[in-house]
Amino acid sequence: MTKLNLQELLHQHFGFKDFRVGQLQAIESLLAGKNTIAILPTGGGKSLIYQFVALALPGVAIVVSPLIALMKDQVDALNKKNIPATYINSSLSLIETQNRLEGIKKSKYKLIYVAPERFYNQSFISALKDLKISLFAIDEAHCISQWGHDFRPSYLRLKEVVKSLGNPLIAALTATATLEVRDDIAKQLNLGDDYSLVVSGFSRPNLHLAAVEAHDFQKVDLIVDSVKSFSEGSGIVYVGTRAKAEEVVERLLEEGIEAATYHAGMDNESRNWVQDGFINNKIQVVVATNAFGLGIDKKDVRYVIHHDIPGTIEAYYQEAGRAGRDGVKSFCILFYSPKDRFLREFFIKGDNPSPDVIVEIYDALLDYLSQEENFTGNKVMFTYGDLSLRLSEQVPEMAIGTGLKLLEREGYIRRSQDRQSQAFLKIKSSWGEVKESLSSRAKKQKEILEKLEERFSKELKEGWYFNPEETAQILEVKKDSITRLVKNLQEKDLVEYKPPFRGTEVEVIDPGKNLSIDFSVLKEKLEAAYEKLDKMEGYVYEYACRQKYILEYFGEKNPSVCGKCDNCLKRRSVSEKDVKKSQERSYLIDI
Repeated sequence: MTKLNLQELLHQHFGFKDFRVGQLQAIESLLAGKNTIAILPTGGGKSLIYQFVALALPGVAIVVSPLIALMKDQVDALNKKNIPATYINSSLSLIETQNRLEGIKKSKYKLIYVAPERFYNQSFISALKDLKISLFAIDEAHCISQWGHDFRPSYLRLKEVVKSLGNPLIAALTATATLEVRDDIAKQLNLGDDYSLVVSGFSRPNLHLAAVEAHDFQKVDLIVDSVKSFSEGSGIVYVGTRAKAEEVVERLLEEGIEAATYHAGMDNESRNWVQDGFINNKIQVVVATNAFGLGIDKKDVRYVIHHDIPGTIEAYYQEAGRAGRDGVKSFCILFYSPKDRFLREFFIKGDNPSPDVIVEIYDALLDYLSQEENFTGNKVMFTYGDLSLRLSEQVPEMAIGTGLKLLEREGYIRRSQDRQSQAFLKIKSSWGEVKESLSSRAKKQKEILEKLEERFSKELKEGWYFNPEETAQILEVKKDSITRLVKNLQEKDLVEYKPPFRGTEVEVIDPGKNLSIDFSVLKEKLEAAYEKLDKMEGYVYEYACRQKYILEYFGEKNPSVCGKCDNCLKRRSVSEKDVKKSQERSYLIDI
């Protein structure tokens, strides 16, 4: 296709007159049949690349993304453009998942969005083998690299998945990748040397960067004052802990500002409520840990504020880059104090457990296997808290999670991440007696009970394992309403109920295999984490252009100064004063 043909297709399907920087180069590379790694800044239009190529090629495109919210948004947008697309992830009910799988088998879709954990399911991979897959797109591709700031073991399975699907064309896309991470992406996907690398540059000219030193006790007041100073648009405030998020939100609410917290400790329903409220402008400010932001396609975020320093430049620039996706002037303010480093070092230690801890974690899993009540086959279920009690030293739960990631990466365990936490429910009496136990005023509970009897009568009499969120979707009721009904019946001893197990399920692949891991790689990773923190700390103490500092970090050669960050503005102000003084001296000499 010529550039003119591509532009016509772009306008026809997406309504744009021309491509953004880097898009056309990546698209032409893929259409020429070359595996391609594309690195475009946040808001640079990465998703259009694989969507466009999917339309231009025969067959279907598989899009791997860890972002459930983004999947739904993009699929909805594509369907509005009459481009058949769907997604498969844990937010769907079992029935809806089956319906979509049937549609996939019948080649109803042009793009299929998939969470990487779905590839733990061999039956799902088998269903894909019957399709003509022309493109395998991997969004947030930095997640495949252990040197990246958001490493996910589930991404390591992708090279085997690609092979099992007949080696379709690969597009790997990310917004933040150092030279080291780029090389690792190619290595982990077995791309060899025969691939195209498209780097459009990391510069975001509309962002005004600033870093302000402040004592810890000042930061919340400064954040509140900063938020109040922005009269238009919405914003995100990033904090290091959940407790700090609650504190900042409380202060903002006291000032009459619509704010909400977002962190990994919230249930899916609460997180979705915050996300939807933010996107639909019902919530002005989201105060969040780093769990928030990936896949949030909100263009009018006018400011991003950090309460303290992130652990890496990659993490900071990705979070700050959520401001101004529409190209309009936006602000990125980072408050910092020397104490911030201690919090980040705590996280580094949690993310880099010692070899002894990793060995003890594996031994603990083998110990679980010896307890018959805890496992089926080679699968064990546990909570991080319970597992930590089996270790000789007290370690944070983060360290346990990292240890499990490493054991998975090395092939010793497999985490069943596509398995949903299940509750158990069994009717102990007749349906008539259960119905009579409900008050005549409990109309909603009676309605739910009738739906349960209609859909799951046999299962409930025999004893039923179910996922409350999926069941709520199937019955078209709220999950809390089901929970209240069940607890009501449990108090009357009419049902047997066990709540969902809030833990982790792991399969030990070969219990008889001795642990043999090259721990020197862990040492390198730990050293790299401290080096990245040093670079991040260097950013806040930088006296020259902040944008230039970031661009050089990502490998750009001789980038220009931005002229808009706090340091550039200070220098310009000083320069203007010097010019004025020089003019005044010249005037006096002339006199």
